[in-house]
Amino acid sequence: MHVFKFGGASVRDAEGIRNIGRIIAQTDGRLMIVVSAMGKTTNALEGLVRALCEYDLSGFDALYDQVVSTGELQSTRIVSAYLNNCGIANEWMDITQIIVTDDQFRQANVDMDMTQRLLKGYLKTHPARIYVTQGFIAGTPDGRRTTLGREGSDYTAALLANLLNAESVTLWKDVPGVMSADPLRDRNAHLLPHLTYDETEQILAQGAQIIHPKTIAPLREKNIPLYVKPFLHPEEQGTVIKN
Repeated sequence: MHVFKFGGASVRDAEGIRNIGRIIAQTDGRLMIVVSAMGKTTNALEGLVRALCEYDLSGFDALYDQVVSTGELQSTRIVSAYLNNCGIANEWMDITQIIVTDDQFRQANVDMDMTQRLLKGYLKTHPARIYVTQGFIAGTPDGRRTTLGREGSDYTAALLANLLNAESVTLWKDVPGVMSADPLRDRNAHLLPHLTYDETEQILAQGAQIIHPKTIAPLREKNIPLYVKPFLHPEEQGTVIKN
């Protein structure tokens, strides 16, 4: 199985969702598709939580996770429905019932053993070639939604790849791949086509935000290659990260 992750920029409008359909239609084999909230939906939901808690910050983090997580649930419902309508059959999966965490809201810690059992059971009872699910969000054993840290969808994709022993993970981004510098600040910035796990972690430690910092460890453990590719130009090389 391969894991694809599409960020908010790739599903910000109808054309973006159609583009996902084109990418999936050209891909063979089994897929686990992880999708973020559309565009700036998470920012808008964060604003709503701040407004609700303006005069009472008690329980803020718990409320934050319950509200903000709705963005991913909505976007994946839309993507799943669109793909089915195009004849790309898929199974929509509620990741909050699969990835189990503690109740450290906004920065929840994953129970890998329980998550693996639940994921294995779900795939057995819901066989499909393609699954569509959410990034960034998870759930406690008692059913409360949690989040894995801002921009945590990359991390979700890596966790699922680890548990599935996936062949690869592809992060579809609005950039050509991992760059040598911020192209908006450095005209000499160029694509880095090949990186090791160590090199990538060094880049992230220096402040680069192209990949969530927790993403590399689950992939390194299973030696799963990570591809960072532009979703508007899927034919381009992008960056591959591996040993």
